[in-house]
Amino acid sequence: MRAFHFSWLSFLTAFTGWFAIAPLMPSIRKDLKLTPDQIADSNISSVSSTIIFRVLVGPLCDRIGPRRVMSVLLMVGAIPVGLSGLVQSAEGLIAVRFFVGILGATFVPCQFWTTQMFNSNVVGSANALVGGWGNMGAGITYVLMPLIFDAFFVTAGISESLSWRVTLIFPALLCFVIGLCDFLFTVDCPQGDWLHPTTETASEVHKATSDKKDDIRSIDETEKQAHHQAPPRPGMKQFLLALKDPNVIILMFMYACSFGVELAVDNVLAVFFHDHFNISQKSAGLIGSLFGLMNLFSRATGGFISDYANEKMGIRGRMLVQFIVLLLEGLFLLIFRFSLHNLGEAIVILIIFSYFTQACCGTSFGIVPFVDPAIVGAISGLIGAGGNIGGVAFNAVFKLYSGGDTPIGFMVLGIVVMVVSFSTFLLKIDGRRLIEFKKSYS
Repeated sequence: MRAFHFSWLSFLTAFTGWFAIAPLMPSIRKDLKLTPDQIADSNISSVSSTIIFRVLVGPLCDRIGPRRVMSVLLMVGAIPVGLSGLVQSAEGLIAVRFFVGILGATFVPCQFWTTQMFNSNVVGSANALVGGWGNMGAGITYVLMPLIFDAFFVTAGISESLSWRVTLIFPALLCFVIGLCDFLFTVDCPQGDWLHPTTETASEVHKATSDKKDDIRSIDETEKQAHHQAPPRPGMKQFLLALKDPNVIILMFMYACSFGVELAVDNVLAVFFHDHFNISQKSAGLIGSLFGLMNLFSRATGGFISDYANEKMGIRGRMLVQFIVLLLEGLFLLIFRFSLHNLGEAIVILIIFSYFTQACCGTSFGIVPFVDPAIVGAISGLIGAGGNIGGVAFNAVFKLYSGGDTPIGFMVLGIVVMVVSFSTFLLKIDGRRLIEFKKSYS
């Protein structure tokens, strides 16, 4: 459970650094004299680099374990976050946000960590909880950053330019501290350290079960079993085989349409509400925070529903839930396009499509551990990278419609997501499809 709590806390902290700039963009835009295209390019930059890092981090988790990977990502990612306050031009902002994107790769060790710690019948819920509570960092960032900014700008009377720059120091410090705690106070898996598994877990299991079973193995045999069950560490060959798996490709598209949508929307909400409804940066940040804060329960419920469906229908239940949630996400994205006549209506629909977007992240990773358990780290990295590919693509869509036509961007996202939802019928996990077509022979 210590690993469980550090995994979501680490991912949440990474989000505060990764998206620290987004809620401050109205002030940054004014200070650096940014055009809509330059803002869009910086948004794309912040998620595009994460594609590279997530692909690399997956096999790295298989090799050295999630604890070390998470720790390094947070502490290294803190550096560009802290340096963000020094930028003086659009080009500098785009460059620094590219390197800040390393924090987005923390999702892979976050999911890998809980996959090692929990049984298959609850792994969907565990992954959804840590992923969802981690993603909640975007909502917290939308609340926290404008408040810190106002403390400097409004209360202390510091200039607007200096205020947003100093504000960015806080998420950088937070990332470094949590990264250090990951390394010092956690373990990788039930066997302890990934590179040097211990026998403590085996001894504890033997002690706990000896009163219940007369034919229990000797403690020496149990300890040997613990060593034999140390997590596998596949090489690049297995990683490439994972990339060739059609299920992995399909899930990459699905995750692009859930987490990728979330990334794109997180980047545009503050500026969109600020401009479209003519409200203050602080108010726009508070409204935008609703989207991220929904992760308190939305992604987790996706995992819970996936696990429940698995109990009733097996893996086909997980796939059915995936289809329904993805389809509803696309539908409400489409409805959002036509709900922007007043602020209240827009907020309500925002909350609804936020729920399905994030629940779909949970249902997606409810399926991931069953694709190929032997190389779950590599698969998690690839599918996680798919989310960032979607983030880049959908940020590009918003850039295309950045000249006052952002609502059309939401409509395009909705149509794409609805189409991709039907790819669920192409998944084949453990030899099962959502709909089985039985051959008849005469």
